[in-house]
Amino acid sequence: MRRVIGSILIALGCLFAPFALTAHWAATDIADPGRYIRNVSPLAAQPAIKSAVTNRITDEIVLRLRGLGLSVGGELIRETVKAGVDDDFAIAWVEINKVTHRRFLAILGHDPNPSEQQEDGVGYDLAPVYELVKRKLQVAGMRDASRLPESHPVTLLLPTSAMTMIDRVYDGLISLRWVLLGVSPVLISAGVVLIRDWCVALIGTGLGLAASMLALAIAMSAVRNVYLPGVVAGGLSYAAVVAIFDALTAFLRNGLRVIFALGLLMAAAAFSARGRLIRSRLAGAAFEARTHQSADPPKDVPEGR
Repeated sequence: MRRVIGSILIALGCLFAPFALTAHWAATDIADPGRYIRNVSPLAAQPAIKSAVTNRITDEIVLRLRGLGLSVGGELIRETVKAGVDDDFAIAWVEINKVTHRRFLAILGHDPNPSEQQEDGVGYDLAPVYELVKRKLQVAGMRDASRLPESHPVTLLLPTSAMTMIDRVYDGLISLRWVLLGVSPVLISAGVVLIRDWCVALIGTGLGLAASMLALAIAMSAVRNVYLPGVVAGGLSYAAVVAIFDALTAFLRNGLRVIFALGLLMAAAAFSARGRLIRSRLAGAAFEARTHQSADPPKDVPEGR
């Protein structure tokens, strides 16, 4: 009975482990502005991000110039925009993401400033890049660029439908974060203690943790390769969204890899220790049997036989 209860506790602890890791990631990498910015800052050098921003700013400037009744050369505008993105994009990208992160938290109900919310979801307000390109165009000799009005071109990252689902999951993870972080190791420890054969318990724990991390990796892959393509229509390209997803989930991927490897190492070490213990017991039993046999006195043989 102890073994059955212990096995159930270990299984439950392993089941909660992916949720505990995900909750910790959500509370640290996603909710914390500093870590969020550190994670996405390197994306300023990603070709997919640069291409998406270049296309959006080019379309916005061409539209604004035509609205002023000016004839424009789209290719000239594009080359100027591309040069601006290539040269001075990193600082603007950080400012853009600070605004986006505030809006993301506002939609999730974790920012008291309702003005940061967007009705159509979460997107990147590319106003800093727009202003940067305006100055570049003026320096390049396009005097009409000074007539361009203020604008806040937005490229959509996640629509409202996606944010609604994320909101429910995020709130649950954040509210249960400490419970999940505490319950998983407590259940596993209790299960190991109840099972008297610690080697068997540790083998089961290691394999269970590895299996749970594998399930989390499969779930993340499904989100990346199946869910994301359906939510990027009308916004960033799929390649850009995947680059952002990979940057934001780097801690989660590294964490599950570490736990997966530790689980397998734990199972392998416990299996090896159990094998040595069994061999030691068999050798001890054989030695005792030989000792007992040699200690028995020889039986007397009756005469005449």
